[in-house]
Amino acid sequence: MNIFKTKLIISIIAFGLIISGCIGVGLSCFLPTFDWNWFVGLTIFYLIIESLVVSLVEKCSQKKDKKQLVNMYMLTKVIKVITSLIFVTVYVLTVKENIKAFVAVFILFYLLYLIAETFIFMKVEKRIKEKNSSNE
Repeated sequence: MNIFKTKLIISIIAFGLIISGCIGVGLSCFLPTFDWNWFVGLTIFYLIIESLVVSLVEKCSQKKDKKQLVNMYMLTKVIKVITSLIFVTVYVLTVKENIKAFVAVFILFYLLYLIAETFIFMKVEKRIKEKNSSNE
C-alpha cells in the first residue's frame, strides 16, 4: 500500500471519528432516546464505506485514463447511495421506532462525509496533476 493512499484512509477515519464524537455529544444532549447501538453501527458503516471509496478512487487514479477516473467517481457515488438505502431499510424494518431521528442523523453523516469525500477527491486530482506535470 502506498503512503498517499494510507494518508487518505487515515484522514477519512480520523475525520469520521471526530465527526461521530461531535454528533454523539449532540445526540446525547438533544435526543437521549436515540439508539446508541445503531449510532455505532452507522459510524462503522460510514468508516468502512468511505475507506473503500477512497481506496477505489486512489487505485483508479494510478491509471492514465481521465474518463475512467470520472467513471470511478460516479460508480463510488452509486455504490454509496445503494448501500445507504439498504442500511436505512434494514433499520426501518428491524427497529420501527425513532425513524425520523435516525434518518436525520443518517443524512447528516451522509452530507458530512460527502464534503470530506470531495476534499479527498480534490487531493487525488491535485496529485495526478502534479505527477503529470513532473513527467512532462
